[in-house]
Amino acid sequence: MHQDEETHDQLMRAFAEYFKANQRWINKGTRQAGLETRYWLAQIRIIARDRRAHIQEYRHWLDATKAERKAAQNHKDQGSDNAN
Repeated sequence: MHQDEETHDQLMRAFAEYFKANQRWINKGTRQAGLETRYWLAQIRIIARDRRAHIQEYRHWLDATKAERKAAQNHKDQGSDNAN
């Protein structure tokens, strides 16, 4: 497993769109501008939830990999114990 940056990029693009929509809402105050701003906020929430889950999955995978390596190292050390 590797760190996937796709969701990070999606999040950054969504935030840029939110920023533009928010500026239109601040400057114009129209209903449409408010709808667009809320839409991008919702997209940010969805993408952030996916990104958070991916980071958690990666962390669990990393912990499991580390535990496997440690167990293999312990097994190797026990097998090569030569007491004279």
